[in-house]
Amino acid sequence: MANATERIGIYRCGIHAEEQGWLFREQPVNDIGIDAYIEYVEDGEPRQLLALQIKSGVSWFSRAGDSYVSFYGISPRQYLYWTRNMLPCVLVLYNPETEECVWQELTAETIKKVGKGYRVDVPLSQVFLDEESHERLVNLKNLPQHALNYNFLQSQKCFMQVIERGGVVKLHAKEWVNKTSGRGSIRLLVDEGVDGSSCEYIYPYWFPFTSYSDVFVRLFPWANFELDYDFYEDDDRESWHQYECIYDRESGEWLQVGASFEEFRSALDSLNPMRSIDHGGEIAEFMLNLRLNDLGRSFLAIDGYLMRESLYCKARPKVMGEGGEECE
Repeated sequence: MANATERIGIYRCGIHAEEQGWLFREQPVNDIGIDAYIEYVEDGEPRQLLALQIKSGVSWFSRAGDSYVSFYGISPRQYLYWTRNMLPCVLVLYNPETEECVWQELTAETIKKVGKGYRVDVPLSQVFLDEESHERLVNLKNLPQHALNYNFLQSQKCFMQVIERGGVVKLHAKEWVNKTSGRGSIRLLVDEGVDGSSCEYIYPYWFPFTSYSDVFVRLFPWANFELDYDFYEDDDRESWHQYECIYDRESGEWLQVGASFEEFRSALDSLNPMRSIDHGGEIAEFMLNLRLNDLGRSFLAIDGYLMRESLYCKARPKVMGEGGEECE
């Protein structure tokens, strides 16, 4: 009867997958912890491939809390197999009595050590392949950190290339300085130059408990930041009048009594090279020109090499022992 229950769970997952447009492929042999693969194809292009571990039965839900089900009995071998798999691995639990079907990603973060084994908590709100979960599952990744960092830089390569070709990329941002929510607006203004196009990209995210000057260097690690002095001109000149000049009522002009405007600006830059315009103590507004730093230039060079075909990419060195024999 247990086998029949397991089969029902696999069939039910297959139905959910097919209803959402995923291709479902059951594994005929399961010796480690994969029962099926599901693949999502969009406009003829593969978007996602996931490995599923499917468990069916009322017993899995007998110890369910208010918000999650704890799945125990994960062996060290399964833990290593799932967390080191090149594909994202997903646990699916099916309750044949209630027809609940919930899931959780199997990663080093979600799987917890318990005694000699492991467990994973599966949220009851995470319904397998409903509309919300469909979007999350399509975008699951299981890549090492260096690959994630490379893909992050790849997503911004077009901006680096514009700058390399002589175009202009400006960062315009407004930060709500009195909020810890990190709320504000960040956008890139891209002008490809002569006969090129101009467009705008927005970053619709919040960055809690982090000042925007710190956000910028993390969000665009490939860039150096320079003030757009034309944008800051009026605000800087008003401050210069206030601190370094006096107003001559007879001539109707500001007379310099301290540092020159250029000296005053230089002092401001030395205090805060990524300074902003203050709007009533509520909003800090930035306008910065992005320039390629060492990372940006190196990335473009390395990426250009990686995209080329190499005749010797399969060649590997072999270690030789003292007697000239080949070592393992």
